[in-house]
Amino acid sequence: MKSVKLKNSLLVFGLLIACLVVCPKTMAQDTEVTNEELTQYAQVTAKIDSLKGDMKAKISEAVKSNELMEGGKIYNQLNKAKGDEAKLAEIGASEEQLAAYAQIQEDITAFKAEFKTQYTAVVKDEIGAGTYNKVKKALKADAAVKSQYDEIVASLTTESEEAEGEE
Repeated sequence: MKSVKLKNSLLVFGLLIACLVVCPKTMAQDTEVTNEELTQYAQVTAKIDSLKGDMKAKISEAVKSNELMEGGKIYNQLNKAKGDEAKLAEIGASEEQLAAYAQIQEDITAFKAEFKTQYTAVVKDEIGAGTYNKVKKALKADAAVKSQYDEIVASLTTESEEAEGEE
């Protein structure tokens, strides 16, 4: 009986040792980032930055185009007040201005939701969430990967500028 338990214990111990030797190699392969993945990530990031720029432009236009916001001056004051009644009274905004501010806030929420939907679609369709997160994590953790990524971004930027110059 002791012999069987000893053999089972040795077998379990052997499997544990084998796993400790093999598993880190397998895990390292899963976390290694390829040039192709870095390039895809850079392209996705550029698209996301463009989407973010579009969203910011929409927000700016919503604020500046509203006459009641006086080119954004009233909006900024109301935004800084953050609902504080004393600060709102100090600003002296009219009911119409408060209503316009509230509508702009609703528009901004819609713009952000639209951006989030587009962001998710770009990541999912272009690179996949798993690869996106793996590369993002590797960029934070590994200076060599970050350096390699920066080189790829620089080359993509140069290619983009050359293509625009040919048009």
